[in-house]
Amino acid sequence: MIVLMVVGVLAVSAAEQAKVQAPAYAKKQAIFAFVGLAAFVATTLVPYQRFGRAAYPLFALTLGLLVAVLFLPPIRYCNRWIPLGPVQIQPSEIAKIAYIILLAWYLRYRDNYRRLLGMFVPFALTLVPIVLILKEPDLGTSLLFLPTLYVMLFMAGAKWRHLLGIVAVATAILFMPVPMRTGANAGGETDVERRALAYWTFRRGQSEYAAIAAPLAIMKPHQLRRIDGWLRQGDVRLSLERGLHLRRSKTMLGAGEVAGAGNWEDAQTYMSLLPESRTDFIFSIAAGRWGFLGCLGILAMYAVIFVFGVEIAVVTHDPFGRLLAVGMLALLLTQIFINIGMTMGLMPITGMTLPLVSYGGSSLVVNCAALGLLVNVGMRRPILLAKRPFEHGPKREKPLAVRTMAQEPAGAALRER
Repeated sequence: MIVLMVVGVLAVSAAEQAKVQAPAYAKKQAIFAFVGLAAFVATTLVPYQRFGRAAYPLFALTLGLLVAVLFLPPIRYCNRWIPLGPVQIQPSEIAKIAYIILLAWYLRYRDNYRRLLGMFVPFALTLVPIVLILKEPDLGTSLLFLPTLYVMLFMAGAKWRHLLGIVAVATAILFMPVPMRTGANAGGETDVERRALAYWTFRRGQSEYAAIAAPLAIMKPHQLRRIDGWLRQGDVRLSLERGLHLRRSKTMLGAGEVAGAGNWEDAQTYMSLLPESRTDFIFSIAAGRWGFLGCLGILAMYAVIFVFGVEIAVVTHDPFGRLLAVGMLALLLTQIFINIGMTMGLMPITGMTLPLVSYGGSSLVVNCAALGLLVNVGMRRPILLAKRPFEHGPKREKPLAVRTMAQEPAGAALRER
């Protein structure tokens, strides 16, 4: 964790050097790192069961913050931050941990989620923060909740057919064609983007319609442009317009070559052209600065956290502790996958930070607190006095095999003596 935070400070410093008259983001990131270490220590000192007992009040407080931020003046055209003096708090980051604690506490002794109707409450608890975060809007953070829910439900013993059935129904709804009226008199710029992403277009009378996927019907023009640029990366014209951010990110990924020994002056030029380089595209900055081997080193540090996190989850028999550890790991891995995937063109560009590396106080402190809870579970493993958690149904003992002397291999009876 400390190594990744140091890498983040150095990467932010590299991005800062490429900008002209840029603020001292690297110094601020170093201060955030010390605050994150304090949050890590604090979450390891308090027994994790106490966090579980406060799960519902903590979740309610978080929802209150998510509602309150919608009524504050927007910052950079978004309602994501609550200003508190010299710092800004992002409630959606706090919501991630509060949600995992609540879900782990809710699922710890139940088995109703093994029925299809029993999944209603976990999905309802998940959709409430997703809707509030999408209102900000913050599409990237909202994408983290459903994968975390599925991993925790699976580890708690939910049935495969229920989980896959819900995915199939949701996929059918998401890709269901929705006809929308387009044209000069309908929605202006948004219609141009939607026609580009439509399954097909048709006319009825004097009106023109486009059949598009259901989520695209509610997306804003800049989000539609990002998806269009991602789907048509091979189109040179689009790569210089709506796909420009992705093109520059992929250029930076190759600028560092194998060991970061490429032309650093050219890499700095690319950095100065890359938007949000210190936050969303920090992985591209690291690739341009330290090359392919540097990227492997970053992934290796994440692998260390994952391996030890899995070990903690496996040996912990307390249901709440195991689900808490699994939820934190799922949150971390989903965030890493989405951020690195979007910088490489494997996923659409969304506002997603790279854990422990990207610039941002709320993100860094929350991720340190999440790892503190993971270590907390590893430090406090209660004695198991009942059956192992999440072993549903009667456990059948295997019958002992009775073999006659004639069935024994040669010399077996002598070895028994």
